[in-house]
Amino acid sequence: MGSGLSFIFIPLFLYVTLVVILCVKVADKTSWKMGWLFATALIFFPAGVLTIAGMYESGTW
Repeated sequence: MGSGLSFIFIPLFLYVTLVVILCVKVADKTSWKMGWLFATALIFFPAGVLTIAGMYESGTW
C-alpha cells in the first residue's frame, strides 16, 4: 500500500504545486478572480473527472 500511494501522491503534489504557482502569477498579472478561475479549471475539474472515472470503474456510479 505504501509504495502504490507514492506513485499517486508525488506526481499529484508536483502538479498541484506547479498549478498553484501558475494561478498566483496569473492573479498577480490580472485579478484574483481570474486566478481563482484558473485554479478551478486546472485543479478542481481534473480532480472531479478522476473521481467520477474511478467511481465508474469501481461500479458505484
